Amino acid sequence: MTAQVPATRRYLLLALKVLAMAAAVWLVSRQVTWYDRVSLVDGREISGRIEKASLETEALEVALVDLDRRREVFPAAAVAAKKVGVVTAFSDLSLGHYLLGMGLILVMYLIGVYRWSLLLAAQGLPSGYWRAFRLTFVGFFWNNFMPGMTGGDVAKAVIVAKDSPGRRSEAVSTVIVDRVIGLAVLALLSAFAILANFSRFEKQGYVVFAVLAGCLALFVCFFSKRIRRRLRLSRFLNLLPASGVLKKLDNAFHSYRDHPRAVILSILLSVVSHVCNIGSVWVFGMDLGIQAELITYFATVPIIFIVASVPLFPGGWGVREVAFTTVFTGVGVSAQYTSNLVILSVLIGFSTMIWSLLGGLFLFLGRREGEIPAALDEQELEVALADAGEPARPDGD
Repeated sequence: MTAQVPATRRYLLLALKVLAMAAAVWLVSRQVTWYDRVSLVDGREISGRIEKASLETEALEVALVDLDRRREVFPAAAVAAKKVGVVTAFSDLSLGHYLLGMGLILVMYLIGVYRWSLLLAAQGLPSGYWRAFRLTFVGFFWNNFMPGMTGGDVAKAVIVAKDSPGRRSEAVSTVIVDRVIGLAVLALLSAFAILANFSRFEKQGYVVFAVLAGCLALFVCFFSKRIRRRLRLSRFLNLLPASGVLKKLDNAFHSYRDHPRAVILSILLSVVSHVCNIGSVWVFGMDLGIQAELITYFATVPIIFIVASVPLFPGGWGVREVAFTTVFTGVGVSAQYTSNLVILSVLIGFSTMIWSLLGGLFLFLGRREGEIPAALDEQELEVALADAGEPARPDGD
């Protein structure tokens, strides 16, 4: 009976996540129109295709070709709101710009692979680029395509832990540190953009600075022996469930104190990687006609990616779309571009899914050859760490 409780809880959480995702999709669909729409002050709404010049904020009149192919012109004072539809947004896309955005996403991935290989090498683990490349893309595939509650980082951690007998806590620590560095640098890039125009991005600044404060606290706890002693970190860990596993991970994290070069280089690589990522979103956004400055993308896109990185749904679908419309309109981007923002989010998700298909091939081949375990979830990760068979080491508190 007790063995059924965890399974029941997992299915319940999965059902709640599916309901939440459905709610997110419903919320987004309510904000999107298929065709352009002009809402007049007299209460009428007319659908069709708004002429591009009429989308400018300072336009003195709004011209629209309705669904019956009749051209109508309204003075700007008679228009209460205008919204771009999905058909118009997609028709504005160009293949060249899309391929450029796809290329920037690939560069981001390749730099991320090299960053993780550095962290593996710092722990004395096998760190060949090809191995890190395969496992990273398996994680991407798992995150984008596999149903359930397990994110790509967990799947990657299970594989690298199983592949590192006697060093499993160190192996798992590389995945966690890689993720924390990535999130911290995302928040840092956003913070610089926010400080450049704090009056405009003040609300977003509170979120970003909270994330940075959390990352700084983790950094101090893992790298400062004095703070660790004052916090009595080892005693605190002894009080927690699975304290043995947590202490092994803590020792692994703390060991990065002896590898500052790897940590600093990983941070610098993350800056370049995320600039490419934000650049891809900017290229797609410009092609979709979203009127937003580059600094707006640097201030907002990191927040969206941080929110979407929480493994609630595969690939962040639903959450990311809500975040794009909420965050961009929250900093002054016109609500008329709501459909464009949703399509922008879909393009980002679709593009990452295309690249992650390569990970599906690696997953299939790895399982066929017995290199990748069948189960890639949190429970399997706990088992791998519990069976690590690693000797206890001083924690330096």
